[in-house]
Amino acid sequence: MKKINKKNNEKLTSCKRVMVALKGGKPDRVPVMPFVRDWATKQCGFTVEDTMNNVEKYVFSQYYCARSFGYDAVQDLGGVHAESEAMGSKLKIHKNESPSIVDYAIKDYDKDLKKLKILNPYKDGRLPIILEQIKRLKELCKGDIVIDSYLQAPFRHAAMLRGNDIYRDIIKKREKVKELLEITLYSQIIYGTALVHAGADVISISDPTSSGDIISRKQWLELGFIYTKKLVKELKKTGVKIYLHICGDTSDRLDTFMDLGIDGMSLDQKVDLEYARKVMGKKFPLIGNVSPTNLMYSTPDEVAEESKICIEKAGKKGSFILTSGCGIGMDAPVENIQAMVDTARNYYY
Repeated sequence: MKKINKKNNEKLTSCKRVMVALKGGKPDRVPVMPFVRDWATKQCGFTVEDTMNNVEKYVFSQYYCARSFGYDAVQDLGGVHAESEAMGSKLKIHKNESPSIVDYAIKDYDKDLKKLKILNPYKDGRLPIILEQIKRLKELCKGDIVIDSYLQAPFRHAAMLRGNDIYRDIIKKREKVKELLEITLYSQIIYGTALVHAGADVISISDPTSSGDIISRKQWLELGFIYTKKLVKELKKTGVKIYLHICGDTSDRLDTFMDLGIDGMSLDQKVDLEYARKVMGKKFPLIGNVSPTNLMYSTPDEVAEESKICIEKAGKKGSFILTSGCGIGMDAPVENIQAMVDTARNYYY
């Protein structure tokens, strides 16, 4: 594993660098925070299964890799359907990939909605484990490296309680979906607040359910948008920085993201950053979007070139964080991740 020497002309800590970018400013260099949650566990000799219930192994893997590779953020154990598991959905734990839901909590709205209990982040499922991870990462990072915590959007959370039937439901059972969304909104306000209290500097709201590859712009505005905006409004009262990530092509709804109250938008590789910058303006913070596939299968030189293109399209004047378009596979070559990080670390304004 290649170790990074901090450059002499880096004037800011990683945390301050990211915060400047999320405020629409121009830090000392381009911040970089690849989505390497599972990848980092493998670099330290662990499996995903190892770290699902082991705070020490997970924290070590995230902190060690951030320090070793020189990127600007560590992530908590988000993206494992933890909130939905805490409210009744059943998971299958895989050795070397993220868990999958094998039994959804909501099979019949009339029977199951009244039994659905709001989560308790300090008691239910893996939520206490995640909060402990954040606390320990905060203690290790000492305000130097950003603690980036994951939170499902209300619509995403609802889908992980109901399953793919929710897409049919938004047409045939719209009022029931809205009733479920009111519950998931409330639960995410509670859990998101707990993340901040545990030490999260930034919250990443994830909503692949609202991808342009899955639902229309109209459906996004009627469901995902409304409840995400309500969630953001409440969480902003804590002072935390918030960005949103939606998988797939969201080019037809870029203009709506600025009305959510978020501090930045993380874009999938399907979205052209130059177009996004044009639509969303010079100062709105953008985050993205080197292809995870290329990070897996290209050469370091190709990854470096794609990273430069991302910066040139959206980050020449600040208000930008370089990252991957989505989560990076566990088998991505070390050299490719390093090429992406080095490109950002060598880009000074």
